[in-house]
Amino acid sequence: MRTALYFPHTQVRNKSIVHTALLLWDALECIVPHQGYRPQYADREMAAAMEIVGKQRTPTAKEKFRVHTLVEDLVRGGVPESFRYSPKNGQTELYEIWPQKLLGETWDLLQDKGLTNRRLDHYDYPMRQAAGLSIMAILADVLAGETRARVTDRGLAYATIVNAPKVAGDAEHPVQVVPLTVKGIAADRLPIDRLIAFREREAKESSSDYRSLRNNYRTAIEKHLRQISVHAPGSPDRVELDRAFEVDMEDDLRDLKRELGSARRDAWLSKEVVTLTVAGGALLGLAGGVPHMPMPEVVTGVGAIALVGGLLGTGNKLAKARYEILRKHPMAYLYEVS
Repeated sequence: MRTALYFPHTQVRNKSIVHTALLLWDALECIVPHQGYRPQYADREMAAAMEIVGKQRTPTAKEKFRVHTLVEDLVRGGVPESFRYSPKNGQTELYEIWPQKLLGETWDLLQDKGLTNRRLDHYDYPMRQAAGLSIMAILADVLAGETRARVTDRGLAYATIVNAPKVAGDAEHPVQVVPLTVKGIAADRLPIDRLIAFREREAKESSSDYRSLRNNYRTAIEKHLRQISVHAPGSPDRVELDRAFEVDMEDDLRDLKRELGSARRDAWLSKEVVTLTVAGGALLGLAGGVPHMPMPEVVTGVGAIALVGGLLGTGNKLAKARYEILRKHPMAYLYEVS
């Protein structure tokens, strides 16, 4: 999946989510109450990152109606006591939801079932945490559909809710898998500012080269996530799958470096470069053997055209060979970022 949907809050609260979004996804959507809503991030790096990957997602009337139907199913058989709201019990674990995120009929239903009360002074509806998170999980499911990954930084909170919609736990989150791929890359070489710079270059690049490398890396991550999703964290099968994946990524990075090194050596030992070296030495000799004299001042006339043309041709061949190598390796993306 190339896009992720963040929930339950209107703005991302965890920097690791943003870091993962820069690494993996084309966009990270946040559920906002209305068109034109502008998030405010105090952290400068998070603000810069969300300018690149952040998108606002406003529920449509059709999506709100679907949510309403699912909420009806949720409350039809009664609601657990932990879902019931009153001003007294709501003060310690208050969860507030923008009214525009749901239909008016849905709020009427939630009030009738005792899951919320009248609006607060700033117009949000108050709910207990268990109920509020459950409603947001339903909304996220509807908006994510089959095309978006769902990501949350409240996995532990969701895990404590009885009778709540199932939410992918932290164990299945990409942020738990990415570290398995960076053993061969120094951790300090993947800071968020470097990822921001890479994504800015990707956005300006006329070709799809950068994006292709990121997509290849994300595909490898998602394939591993599918393999481990049926095994409990800490189980022998899960441990073995993680170990094998980590080794595969180390091998891929090692092979990538070796192939790139071979391509560079082949380029510099090519017939064209050897000829240019000889020609350059001869021209320097004609110029009096002045070693510090810049090449543009030494090489003139027909000789200059031949030399420059040969250098450009060799450079183009090396660039093409390099790209063909990079596109074959999932780890090429992290190699280029770092």
